[in-house]
Parts: sequence; C-alpha cells; structure tokens
Amino acid sequence: MALKNDCFFKTRGWIPACLAILVILLLPSSPAMAAEATRDAFQNILTDSLEAMWAGREFSPELKQRQQTLKRMLTNGDVTGGELENMTAKAFGTIMKRQETSRYVLKDLPDRFEALFAPHMNWNTAREIMWRILTAPINKDTPVRIKVGTLAPPGTPWLSVPENIAIPEIERLSDGKISIKIYGGGVMGEDTDILKKMDNGRLECCGCTALGVLEACPEASVMLLPGLFKNYDEVDYILEKFRKRFDEGFEKQGYVLWAVIDTGFFYLFSRNKPTDLAALRAQNIITWFGIIEKTLLEELGIAPIPLGVPEIIAALNTGQADVNVAPAAWMLGMQAYQYTFFYLDQPLVYSPAVVIVSTQTFERIQQQTGISAVFARNMIEVLSSEWNAVEPEWKRQIRVFEQRSFKAFETKCGMKSITFAIADQQAVKKASQAVQQKLADRIFPKDLLDDIQNALAEFRAGQ
Repeated sequence: MALKNDCFFKTRGWIPACLAILVILLLPSSPAMAAEATRDAFQNILTDSLEAMWAGREFSPELKQRQQTLKRMLTNGDVTGGELENMTAKAFGTIMKRQETSRYVLKDLPDRFEALFAPHMNWNTAREIMWRILTAPINKDTPVRIKVGTLAPPGTPWLSVPENIAIPEIERLSDGKISIKIYGGGVMGEDTDILKKMDNGRLECCGCTALGVLEACPEASVMLLPGLFKNYDEVDYILEKFRKRFDEGFEKQGYVLWAVIDTGFFYLFSRNKPTDLAALRAQNIITWFGIIEKTLLEELGIAPIPLGVPEIIAALNTGQADVNVAPAAWMLGMQAYQYTFFYLDQPLVYSPAVVIVSTQTFERIQQQTGISAVFARNMIEVLSSEWNAVEPEWKRQIRVFEQRSFKAFETKCGMKSITFAIADQQAVKKASQAVQQKLADRIFPKDLLDDIQNALAEFRAGQ
C-alpha cells in the first residue's frame, strides 16, 4: 500500500509540473525578448539589403517585401538612430569579409542607400561608418603610407586638386591610418623611373603622363593617337564608355587605376616661327613621350631629338632644341614657355593623365594587417572610388588652367599662334591616320581602335 501511495504522489506531482511547463510555453514572450527578436530581424534585413547594394545586385521581390518591415520600424521609432548606426557598422563588418564590391557599384551606392534609409540615415553618415570598418585592421601607430611620384609641376591643378581635396579627405576618413604624399616636378624621375620604383617597392603610386600611360597600359595608349579627338566632349565620352577595359588593362600589368584625368591636348611650341611644314622640318624638335609622338614626327618628315623630360628646359634654353610638343599647362607650370615664342594652334595629340597604384601595396597591407583577400579587394575599390569621385572637378580645373595658360602666353609673354595652310593641315591629318594604322596591333589592339572610332562616329552623329 505504501508503494502504491508513493507512486500516486509521484504521479500527482508530475502533473502540476507538466501543467506549469505548458503554461510557460503558452504565455507570451516578455517585452524585452520580443524587442530583441525584432531587432535581430531588422539586422538581418539591413545586412541582406546592404549586401545586395554592395554587390551591385537588384533587390529580390522577397527582400523588397521584408524591407517594408524595416521601413515601418524606422518610421515608428522601434529602432533609434544610434541603433541604426550600430547595426550598419555590424552589417559592413560582415559584408566586407565575404562580398567583393567594385568602384562602379560604389558609384551608385549613395543613391541606393538613401532611397532605402532616408531620412533616418544619409549616405554621408554611412560612408563614415564604412571607412571606420574598412580601416579598423590598420594600427594608427603604423599607418599605411602611400608615396606618389609624378612629373606634374607644383602650382598646377594636377597637384593642387589631390593635395587640397582628395588626399585630405582620405586621411580624414581613415582617421590618419592612410597617409598619402606626392613628390612632384619630376624629383622621382620620369614616369618610367617611377614605375620601376613602384615595382621594387620604393614608391607605391604614379601620377602618369603620356609616357607612363604607354608603359603601364598598352590598351590605354590608343587614347594618345594623333587625330583621334576633336575636343574634350569626345574624350569624356570615350573614357566613360571604355573605362572598364582600361581598368582591366592596367590591372593585368600589376596596377590599379585610381583616376583618369587630362595631361591635355599637346601643341607644338617653337622658338622660331614655323610658317609651314617645310620650315618646321628645318628645326630641332624634341621627342620625349615615346613611340606615338616619334612615329608622327617621322611621318611628317621630321627627325626628332629624343630627350628625357628633365632635359627639355635646358635644351630649349641653350638652343640645343627649337621645338617642343607639350600641353600648355605643363609649359606654364615648368616655365618652359619663356624659351618659345610661337605655337601651332592645331593640337597634334591628346593624352590622358592617370593615377595608378601598385597592387603590391595592397599585398603589403594584407600582410601587415592579416585581412582576407576579399577585405583587401574591398579596400582597393573603396580607395579607387574616392579618387574617381574627384575626377570631374579635377578635369575642370585642368582645362581652365589650360585656357589661362594660352591667354597668359599671348597677353603677358607675346607668344604668337600659327595656323598652317590647308595643305599642311591635310598633310598632318594624313600622317595621323598613317600612325593609327602603323601602330594598330603593335602597341594597342586594332579592334579597340575600331570600337572607339565607331563610338566616336555615333557620338558625332548625335551632336
């Protein structure tokens, strides 16, 4: 009997316990637990949305539906501004380790971000957060230092724009963890010297003129062809349309393209008055930026004198040379204009200027910080996007400076413009076309030239 009673009480004790458990399971969660679950859901929606933007993907219908919950919670104040910033930082920390972006995607990211999160957070705030996460692995006591060598003269927009706009902004965003120093005026040598120093780790970056473009990216040398462009509108159209192809060309050579601006249109500057091509052939003409310039001059029946850029001013000053082909802004910036008294008003070639950084730089950062290859690639692309962002203003200032240079030459220095007769202009055009055909598939792919010429024809037809 005692055994039966004992079993009875044990059974009766089990029933209340089960009922208690059942009651607990059926009771609603506490407000704190519900809020935590809600925030977890919000974080997941935010991360998935930001990752789609970061990858350049369209939002799926399912994600768009979930985003309605995100917007409702923000509107109702269920997530505060501070919480939103913290969740954005957490999302960036997750995404940067597993999903690569590109400078082309980043170009559209501000508008996409604000379309989803404004007015609760704008892109400027998110950009600050992105940079904080991006540079978190870098120790501030051992910052990343990037040294840039360039032929660009001090006091010109080629240097003033990065020194006053791009570099301070990058150093601010990185909280001093990334420091950039420019060595201008050719103190690091010509472009080819700078590229060699990049290869051996003495420099990280080059602000390249025509000479460097030829060396660093054969595909981009097509932009230097004589007679290809009539004006800067055509230049901008082609650079935008073929930018990805040029990006790929530089990267194949071990460089990342940070910016494409202008070296400018190259004009012929002379100590003596070149009334026609025959008179020009009697002058001592310098060639400095490589095979395209040399081939054009030879097509015109001119035997040029090859010189390094640092030697040009001395050659003009001493009379060793009479004629130089260069951008007007460079002639003013280096004060070479004081040794020439005439210029041919028909430009011979256009040349871009580019800013490229060695991929070795990011390999070094990866080793220094222990970041993954995906994270390192994202750092490259974010830095590239910052340089890309200043290109419009950079180009504008360079082109204004070019116009002012010619005005200064004429009004303050008495330099005179020369216009060739129609027959000589046609001879220059014919020589330019011959150069295009001679160098096709030799220093640049002919199919690329064909594509650019077709694109130019379409562009001109629409003007």
